Amino acid sequence: MWHLNKPFTMSIKKEGAHKKWAALKEKLGPQETDQSEANLENAEPELCIRLLQMPSVVNYSGLKKRLENSDDAWMVQFLELSGLDLLLEALDRLSGRGVARISDALLQLTCISCVRAVMNSHKGIEYIVSNEGYVRKLFQALDTTNVMVKKQIFELLAALCIYSSDGHALALDALDHYKSVKNQQYRFSIIMNELSNTDNVPYMVTLLSAINAIILGKEELRTRTQIRNEFIGLQLLDVLDKLR
Repeated sequence: MWHLNKPFTMSIKKEGAHKKWAALKEKLGPQETDQSEANLENAEPELCIRLLQMPSVVNYSGLKKRLENSDDAWMVQFLELSGLDLLLEALDRLSGRGVARISDALLQLTCISCVRAVMNSHKGIEYIVSNEGYVRKLFQALDTTNVMVKKQIFELLAALCIYSSDGHALALDALDHYKSVKNQQYRFSIIMNELSNTDNVPYMVTLLSAINAIILGKEELRTRTQIRNEFIGLQLLDVLDKLR
């Protein structure tokens, strides 16, 4: 008859485990992280703008989902209400703060994910390409130790280079601007320094993809060769040999 009592014994143990877990949760107090994202499924742009003035992982996660599912009219209104400006300003502040805390790193990552969601829309990337300054602001966020954030920025750089000649020009302009701000000698130093100093394979792949996009984003063969030679002058071939 032991086998008949076994389920009952297991249920008692299970119930005991549940009670212990409930007691532990009560001891720890209410958990703010129980809600992983704000429910903005049907939110109007104005509400999203107000929430952007209260930066949090929950708000950014909810906004990312809303941006991904928005139609053109909604996206245009969000952009006209300075939604992208608020995201980039927050990203710049977070980058300047550093990532001493995990919470700051996660906040950065969810913020850049919102910028990515904007750029993934036709209206969003057109808006960015049509308004000077946004790509420069985006590149300012490279001043961080958060590799996941830098990885996404370089992915967006590659997308701009491939998207159009205007996007390519804005990406190069942002690299030039970053070089000047950081007192670097060459515009591609930031990319080569990151490639030389990382052992994160997915990040390496992203950086190499960005290099390819910068080179191939120009139609003229002469310009492509010139850009390629700039990278070679910064020891690209030596770095590639080490990666093999």
